[in-house]
Amino acid sequence: MADFLLIYQGGDSEWMKSSSPEQIQAVMQEWGAWFKELEASGKLRNPGAALAPGGARLAKNGAGFKTDTTMPEVKELIGGYSVIAAETLDEATELAKGSPFLRNNPGANILVRPIIEMEG
Repeated sequence: MADFLLIYQGGDSEWMKSSSPEQIQAVMQEWGAWFKELEASGKLRNPGAALAPGGARLAKNGAGFKTDTTMPEVKELIGGYSVIAAETLDEATELAKGSPFLRNNPGANILVRPIIEMEG
């Protein structure tokens, strides 16, 4: 069994501000149910977290590093992540389809990336 990183991309960074408390509660319940389902099947490694807007981008520019907290080059918001376990990329992709993220964010993506296990 391998671990896979799910990267939630393209969501609405303002959804909590524009949603009612009841809508937010309903979405949180969907996420909780999905995580419980993954946990019960032994597929949940880490539920992860939502990411706040902003941050820093580091890039070597020949004269050291620069930081950019506005990140205009980020066209698709990375809203959060989770780590799941699966036998194959196909299985991990099928598990990711159950995420509430796609239902609640039309046009969004979930990137499914295998995690390389480093031997120490």
